[in-house]
Amino acid sequence: MIASGVLLGSVALLGTAARLTPPAAGLGAHTQLGLSPCSFPMLFGIPCPTCGMTTSFAHFVRGNLITSFHTQPAGMLLAFSTLLLGMASIAVLLTGRMIELNWYRIPPGRVAILLVALLLFGWGYKMTVGV
Repeated sequence: MIASGVLLGSVALLGTAARLTPPAAGLGAHTQLGLSPCSFPMLFGIPCPTCGMTTSFAHFVRGNLITSFHTQPAGMLLAFSTLLLGMASIAVLLTGRMIELNWYRIPPGRVAILLVALLLFGWGYKMTVGV
């Protein structure tokens, strides 16, 4: 049951990204979903920490991995993680065997720190490279 939900979520995310046309500017693909443009760059003159995530996903599903990374490194890694989770859920559904992890060995605080660090790295990269 959980594997079905994970697969559905993965397909929904990657399928939505496949329907988007990645903008050449490196950000703004989310506006194709009816969302408003990000005001952070307009107010502060720099990209927000999540600027380019949707565009990065759109490049990733097209196989443009270098462009996906260049657009938003954190977005490319999240898109790759989404693909891996989808593939793992297919394996669970086909074999009927759950993938067992020792969750007690993975402290949630460290996972949160890793995700924040990933986001800050992507943000710093975008500001340094000027994408």
